[in-house]
Amino acid sequence: MKKTDDTLFNEVKDKKFTRRTFIKGLGTITVVSSIGFGTASRSKDVLAKEKKSETGKVVGGLCTYNCTSRCHLKAHVKDGRIITVTPGEMPGRADYANCCLRSIAYSQRLQDEDARILYPMKRVGKRGEKNFERISWEEAFDTIARKLKEAKEKYGPESAGFFTMTGNLAKLAWESPIRFANCFGGTTFDVEALMSDHGATMGMGLVYGQGRGGHDTRDYMNSKLIILWGRNVVDTHTSETRYLIKARENGAKIIVIDPRQCPSAAIADQWIAINPGTDTALALGMMNIIISKDLHDKEWLRKYSCAPYLVNDQDGKYMRDGNHYLIWDTKTKKAVYADSKKAVGAINGEFTVNGVKCKPSFEYLVAETKKYNLEKTAEITGIDNQVIETLAMEYITMKPAGIRMGQGMQRVYNAHSPFRTVATLAAVAGYIGIPGGGASHMGGTSANKPLPGVTTPVFNYEDWTDYGGNSGKMQKSSLMYDMITKKDPYPIDFLWLAGTNFLNQNPDPNRVIKEVFPNISFIVSVDPFWTWTSLYADIILPGNTYWEKWDFYDRAPWVFIMQPAIKPIGESKSDPEIFAELAKRLDFGHLWKKTDEEWVKGFINLEHPAFEGFDWDNVLKDGVWGRKDGIYEPVFAFGPEYQYQTPTARFEFYTESLKEFNQEVPTYTPGLENPKSELGKKYPLLVFNYHDRFNVHSQHVLEESLKIVQKEPEVWINTKDAKKRAINHGDVVRVFNDRGSCTLKAFVTEGVVPGAIALASGWQPESYIEGHHQTLTQLTINPVEEQISATNTAYGDVLVQVERV
Repeated sequence: MKKTDDTLFNEVKDKKFTRRTFIKGLGTITVVSSIGFGTASRSKDVLAKEKKSETGKVVGGLCTYNCTSRCHLKAHVKDGRIITVTPGEMPGRADYANCCLRSIAYSQRLQDEDARILYPMKRVGKRGEKNFERISWEEAFDTIARKLKEAKEKYGPESAGFFTMTGNLAKLAWESPIRFANCFGGTTFDVEALMSDHGATMGMGLVYGQGRGGHDTRDYMNSKLIILWGRNVVDTHTSETRYLIKARENGAKIIVIDPRQCPSAAIADQWIAINPGTDTALALGMMNIIISKDLHDKEWLRKYSCAPYLVNDQDGKYMRDGNHYLIWDTKTKKAVYADSKKAVGAINGEFTVNGVKCKPSFEYLVAETKKYNLEKTAEITGIDNQVIETLAMEYITMKPAGIRMGQGMQRVYNAHSPFRTVATLAAVAGYIGIPGGGASHMGGTSANKPLPGVTTPVFNYEDWTDYGGNSGKMQKSSLMYDMITKKDPYPIDFLWLAGTNFLNQNPDPNRVIKEVFPNISFIVSVDPFWTWTSLYADIILPGNTYWEKWDFYDRAPWVFIMQPAIKPIGESKSDPEIFAELAKRLDFGHLWKKTDEEWVKGFINLEHPAFEGFDWDNVLKDGVWGRKDGIYEPVFAFGPEYQYQTPTARFEFYTESLKEFNQEVPTYTPGLENPKSELGKKYPLLVFNYHDRFNVHSQHVLEESLKIVQKEPEVWINTKDAKKRAINHGDVVRVFNDRGSCTLKAFVTEGVVPGAIALASGWQPESYIEGHHQTLTQLTINPVEEQISATNTAYGDVLVQVERV
């Protein structure tokens, strides 16, 4: 490893890290990787050459991983094999063609028969051993149908569980297990909580009333300041990176807030290194500075937020007169209905209404922010006082400023707090719903125009949602482990796993292996590839990849039609094909009669104006349709006309239902596993996971062509922490706690905060010298999150120790 000079080390150690310093230390990590390929505009000549490619036919498709980009791809096929993959043109968006090394490499791995599951396989050894024998599809179907009937007879149809995650988000692939479960009367699971993406949804839902939403990345051309908060766009949302670079060229300052010197810092002016799990405290500290200097946007808060709504001092409930919320009118000096047109609501003060002492909800937020002066905020976050104050002042004065929030900061106990609090910071600044502003969860997608008078549906989903009069049950994934082990509220005796490497991507796999799986009589895994999870199945079924089958994806303003570019590898089948055969054996085959192609073509409603001029032959050549009612210009959510779907119908930072937990306003709570706790004496380092540049979960980590980027997992550890443990760069180390361990090489760097280590997610056990990073993790039920919705797995709330082997 290239050594850095003392000046660089001291600047990083003190968290005073500028773009100049960052470039000086650039040699310590690879920060610019050519994983995103696109063109601002592709000429007709280029497109013509593509269609007449010397490599053979060109087939349009879609990348359906869970990375949110959803890139339009072109597979170049010769002699029945995909030779390469290139970006596809996006109708209405000549600037948006994109693909990455992951999708290119995936096209090669899916054709590697050594990696693929080629035939139905039956376990003949113990679960966990790779001891299977090949069986026919007929035997597989008959066995599975028999096991489903047995479960139904013993415990009822709900005892058959169907768990699908985000391995393939195309409609048929993702929804088929859910559809089949409903036809059978089985159980499905709301998976977002277990996969640790649900904290963002809860936080957004509390304040905005919806779990997703934000500014198109192109809107940052209107921003003076852009904060990437826990969002590593360069690695995880490659299609959007170009717009951030353009915004910076346009004069915007970019700040990255992250415990790790992620590659997005390479396109930023400043990296602010924050202690993991303390983002809420930083946002509260910034609000304290802004409010104490009287720089908050009082008019926006009064007009669009719950700030003027009166709250009863005694019970913490909003003051109401029947169904009407009350505010204190500064003109008439009395309480009036909140929807009174001429009233000017007070956002500060203390009042008495009908003998009840009360105050505006904003006073409660102010009281909470006052707890976070510079000294306390710096102590919690590990950020220098001056950096915090400068950040707050730049944010409020460089108008407008936009924030792009990332999932990384919500993988903590009380996962709803970071998104809720950062969004409230944007509200205090008055940046919600204005060009160049916002606190966004998503970005890069547009929308469709409303068509007054049009009542016909855009898509024909009636047959797809016809379950024959049956329905299944949905359970929280956060309670899945307890449900199976305790058989409460009912047993799960059969489990179908699809689109998921369950052990690799969910918390505490040792618990799953020792307690959860043994309580399930029969497990089926459907997957194109051999995985850690497939070794614990009783029957493994070979699934198709997205280049081998028909499928469909609705991503406003585009509709993607996917068709086979190559023949299925081995005897692999699509999800609808598999379920159609099982349905025949379970007496509801009539609900699964259509072929994949018939399902896809049947979804398009040619009577809707969105499909004016639609021609199947032309659309199938490209694989994408730009809707005629689509909006292709930059848009953003939560504008002045937005109707907040919160109880107050406003931006709502005060949630009265959380009063019993003392979280009625955004509140910072230390981690469940806190370095300053008694447990921290034994395990002093906080570990957090991140998504790397070359994988989306576990789907790409074993691809041969990507080993040039990275061939094995490494643990990022700060030079200070490494020195304490006599660890040098490249040493083999063991990361461990009471739950598990993993052995791998150390990456010693100033690019991660002291007191924390970073592990990339996705790697499977065979890539480690020993163990696996997920064995370190835990699933602890959170009563606050369960009341809001469901416990979000706290992957970033894990204490460990590291030792040299």
